[in-house]
Amino acid sequence: MISRDPFSAPRRTDLGWLRHRTARKVGAARVPPAAVPAPAPVPVRESSAATSELDLSDPGPPPPASAGSLDLFPSPPAADVEPAAAAADRPSRAARPRAKEPASGRPRRPVPRVASRGRVILTPQEPTVTLNRVQSGVGSLTVEAVCSPAVGDITIGALYQLTDGTSSIVHRATGLASGPPRSRRPVLTASRAEFEQLLVDLRQSRTLERLLVYAVSESGGDLAWGGTLVTRTFGESRIELPLDFGRHPGPIALLSLYNVAGEYVLRAEAEKVTGAVRDVARSFGYDHITWADPHTPVV
Repeated sequence: MISRDPFSAPRRTDLGWLRHRTARKVGAARVPPAAVPAPAPVPVRESSAATSELDLSDPGPPPPASAGSLDLFPSPPAADVEPAAAAADRPSRAARPRAKEPASGRPRRPVPRVASRGRVILTPQEPTVTLNRVQSGVGSLTVEAVCSPAVGDITIGALYQLTDGTSSIVHRATGLASGPPRSRRPVLTASRAEFEQLLVDLRQSRTLERLLVYAVSESGGDLAWGGTLVTRTFGESRIELPLDFGRHPGPIALLSLYNVAGEYVLRAEAEKVTGAVRDVARSFGYDHITWADPHTPVV
């Protein structure tokens, strides 16, 4: 039985080593303090100035880093470092004014326009006018040959080309009063009231790529050319082309129209052509029209 009272417990004889504890022996002998060499004294640099004991002279550039240096971010050379004051005075990149590029060629001329309810006369010096998007896409465009009976039996027609490749003519005198033929919604219509006229439906302006208005004698005789070709827009603007060409037995190409990015560009051609309507088509590149005779296309 084990007694837990330390005063009544029997004396233990197996713990004699606790009464004779000694220091642990070290395998290597310690070096006495006298054997350690004393550090060499640091030489003190004498200053030439008598009033100061601090050395403020320039110590020179630091020694170059060796191959084993651990400095992974070396300082840049002194020439590459920009002073803070100079960097502050330098204007930012966004504030720098751009150098003006030298103008090349002649200055671009403004596009000739016709104002609403305005009037423009096409001449050899100013042969073109550009309709705006409203004038090119609202209502209708009317082309009318305003000529007196003294001119003769003048009649007008138009060669046209649509964006889908369809190409033909509209000419009341040849029986083709609308184009495309047999269409429920013709893009062009030819008629005669007081004067010969052509009507362009601008609700379908995007389908019309180009057209050419021409004039010819209905009987094939000579005409004493005169009068004016008048083009009217929905906004009552007028583009006029004088027809003072003298006597000519064949057709004359009068006015061309081109669809340029949704705007109609009108150009005075005023070119006399020898032959018939077929020769006008060939002269202006309407090559997708086949002909039954020099005046009548195949439709």
